[in-house]
Amino acid sequence: MIYRLRLLGAGKEPFYRDFEIKSTQTFYDFHLAIQNELNFDKTQMASFYLSNNNWEQGLEINIFDMSEDTYTPVIIMDSTQLCELLSEENRRLLYVFDFFSNRKFYIELVDICSSQEKKAYPYCLERKGNPPKQIIIDDPGK
Repeated sequence: MIYRLRLLGAGKEPFYRDFEIKSTQTFYDFHLAIQNELNFDKTQMASFYLSNNNWEQGLEINIFDMSEDTYTPVIIMDSTQLCELLSEENRRLLYVFDFFSNRKFYIELVDICSSQEKKAYPYCLERKGNPPKQIIIDDPGK
């Protein structure tokens, strides 16, 4: 199955990007597609969060395991397929890409379809508007 996901940015200059990605690809694959499309620095922290219809932040999908607690399960992007957490019933995500400013994008699963073309997934299907610049805090030790 192919997921069509719309990434929305709110603010002074609203924008969106529509991505198509295989349901069996990972959240990390989607993360890299977002980073590449928006020309962001891939070395910076980012997380996905499951969200309800009111865009309230829920379960976190981390870029890597930062937990100090071995009792709390951590969901990691590169070992979690989209189909494991996204479905018709669970259609919204938040994508936090700038933890210092708590900047986020809103993501909605807008369609699920069968793959009819041989394409390299994921890819950006549609673009409108300009995304914000990524804020990067310089290392004071440099």
